[in-house]
Amino acid sequence: MRGWRLLGVLVLAGPALAQEPAGAGGGEGGGLTTVVTGSRSVEHVRDAPVAVEVITRRDIEASGARDIAELLSGRPGVEVITGFAGAGLRLQGLGPEYSLLLVDGERVTGRVDGQLDLSRLSTDNIEQIEIVKGPSSVLYGSDAMAGVVNIVTRKARRPLGAEARVSYGGLRQLELEGSGEARGERWGLRLGGGYRRRDAYSLDPSRVSTSGSDLDSYRYSGRGELRVSERFQLEAKAEGNRKVQRGVDGLDTGAVIDRASQDEAFLATLLPTWELSEHTTLSFTGHYSRFRHRFVYDQRGASALDRIDETLEQLAKVGVQLNQGLGESHQLVAGVEALGEGLVSDRLESGRGQRSRLSLFAQDSWRVVSGLVAVPGLRVDVDSQFGTVGTPRLAFRFDPLQALTLRASYGFAFRSPSFQELLIDFENPSVGYVVAGNPALRPETSRGASLAGEARPVEGTLVWLGLFRNDLRDMITVVTLPEVAGLRFGYDNIARATVQGVEVGWNQRLPASILVELGYTFTHARDSTEDRPLPGQAAHRLTARANWRRRAWGLEASVRTALVGARPYYEDGDGDGVEETVLAPRYLTLDAQVSKDLGEVLRLFVAGNNLAGAGDARFLPIPPRSLYAGVSARF
Repeated sequence: MRGWRLLGVLVLAGPALAQEPAGAGGGEGGGLTTVVTGSRSVEHVRDAPVAVEVITRRDIEASGARDIAELLSGRPGVEVITGFAGAGLRLQGLGPEYSLLLVDGERVTGRVDGQLDLSRLSTDNIEQIEIVKGPSSVLYGSDAMAGVVNIVTRKARRPLGAEARVSYGGLRQLELEGSGEARGERWGLRLGGGYRRRDAYSLDPSRVSTSGSDLDSYRYSGRGELRVSERFQLEAKAEGNRKVQRGVDGLDTGAVIDRASQDEAFLATLLPTWELSEHTTLSFTGHYSRFRHRFVYDQRGASALDRIDETLEQLAKVGVQLNQGLGESHQLVAGVEALGEGLVSDRLESGRGQRSRLSLFAQDSWRVVSGLVAVPGLRVDVDSQFGTVGTPRLAFRFDPLQALTLRASYGFAFRSPSFQELLIDFENPSVGYVVAGNPALRPETSRGASLAGEARPVEGTLVWLGLFRNDLRDMITVVTLPEVAGLRFGYDNIARATVQGVEVGWNQRLPASILVELGYTFTHARDSTEDRPLPGQAAHRLTARANWRRRAWGLEASVRTALVGARPYYEDGDGDGVEETVLAPRYLTLDAQVSKDLGEVLRLFVAGNNLAGAGDARFLPIPPRSLYAGVSARF
């Protein structure tokens, strides 16, 4: 309680300390930052009808984060959770399957156990990250129930340039990054790539199991733009990565399993855009992505538990979008998308599964009167698997004062069943059960409301407060199926949940080029079907970050930390068929970096991750405390 009181004192005292303007979302020059995620059109972040948090390129470089998981781990209202499938994202108390991850506005494929591994996405190729919390299916369709995270990749900005980065540290982690760019009057091209490796680690020396797998991965990317004429522009982008991980599982039966996984991901997008007039833009999108997952389970000294799983997931999408200004009061965004998905897997009876979806969406930013903007929107998805789903949303932005912005929204969202839930039969021979897919599953749905306010009482101070609530229906959960012998489970739409909470934060610029940000989130997440809290969700989470920069000396230092409260889990520890509540202890994470510029080209840096030594093999299998150092160059 003393910690929460201290936070309240700091928030109230913030205006008295203000010196310089603070950008929305914590980035430098936030008032000039443009975003696209909240409305699928370019707008200034302060003018966005839906609150958008922006992590700029400057923020990324100052943080020292090497991948998206590290970068988001200390953000207010954002939680990164680590498991065997990698690092997933939790927004507003909902798990990774309820958040949509985009790269330049296109969905990323490759979910394993419902989540996308954020650690496979390097920060080297990112210009900024935009975070929109709350139901966003009105613009983006399935999975956007808790929010959307859009990764905007870097474009070529210099006539000719190159960057390189190398680092080495704990767990023998080696990272190499490089990129080159060129830009002319009507064109631009940027190419990049990288390599990363790390040893496995164990947080419980008494067991043969590894808490985290070793890592060997590489990535590549390219992005080009060509202005064919004054009104026609063509963009093309592609990127891919390959990740191999190996670890060891020690079972309670005494069996020892060597496991390995190989993930290969690729995506490509083609975006022609026509400026039909000063206020009318028409853009077309062609997008393709592919994710191949191979998992090997090899029992030492025996073959009874051996297993090899291979899946290939593909997605193709074409779409057209119209951005139309109607006078000075309306800005209309409307479009249509056609999406096809395919899965090839040995675990499918037919060997493959397919489905398609046609979507129509429209949203209007209507300036009702000066200072008040209403944003009605509607999306209709027609799916070959489960039929038609409509997701309307109504949002408002009200600026009663120049230094105060209020936002409110209420909307519907949905999550379509995954191929695994629909079609795949999964067998775990080490435990002796089977989980069967259910082709009759319906999409999960939610209704969400939010109310948020941002205040800039004086220059250099930003204070925000947000309230949110999500009511989920038809949630997909595992149920017991009748079977003559053995345990057999399946999926059904029987669960319900309510998630509500409050976020409060303070962003403050201090003298001597110091930036401080504090955030606190209270989340009440309850499983209405089981009448108990949702597993793994902490009620309290406190985050903080600080950055100091001395240009004359070429020095910069940053630190970020998160204090996460106790989390409930449910286990049948005594085998009586009744789950008991187990509380995972609270934990503290701490990351820091110090860098020194050597002239205009070179920068030396030293950084540390998880300096507080958080983590345990059972509930928090994150990498242990580690230090690393490196050098970056910009030519």
